[in-house]
Amino acid sequence: MKKAVWIIGIVIIAFIGFLAATPYITVSNIKTAVVEKDSEKLSENVDFPIFRQNLKKQFNTAMMKNVGRELRNNPFAAIAAGFATNMVDGVVDSFVTPSGLAMLMEGKKPSLSRSRRRNPSNTDQANRDDVFKNARYSYDSFNRFSIYVPTDTGEEIRFILQREGLSWKMVDMIVPI
Repeated sequence: MKKAVWIIGIVIIAFIGFLAATPYITVSNIKTAVVEKDSEKLSENVDFPIFRQNLKKQFNTAMMKNVGRELRNNPFAAIAAGFATNMVDGVVDSFVTPSGLAMLMEGKKPSLSRSRRRNPSNTDQANRDDVFKNARYSYDSFNRFSIYVPTDTGEEIRFILQREGLSWKMVDMIVPI
């Protein structure tokens, strides 16, 4: 009887340890996918449709705060805001790709330069070390996990993972605007 209680206790502790480690395993999988430029593997760990939608909301909200001041003085600002919203949507769709996300995870600004995409000058190991470089990790709740990546300007980009069953997916990014 005591042996069964010990076995059940060990199994429960191992399961809790596994649950605590799963976001770190997801982060490792994301790093590997970025280095190997494996968009399929990255898509398994990042929910791109939700990720893009959350970024669009964030940028549109920030833009509307700025446009709100202009609306009082300019009747054409509302038309400009509509065009700007479409532009934000297009920019987010362009940048939220595996390569653009990799640059943000390194704390760099993404660019559309083709030279970086064609000529990766660093070794895979060096790139792997750059992904989430100097990042700090924290549980926000049982179902949310955050990764804070410092940028060159001293601010932090926050990547948010959300639990989906026993696995985790990256669903949001908070960018200092």
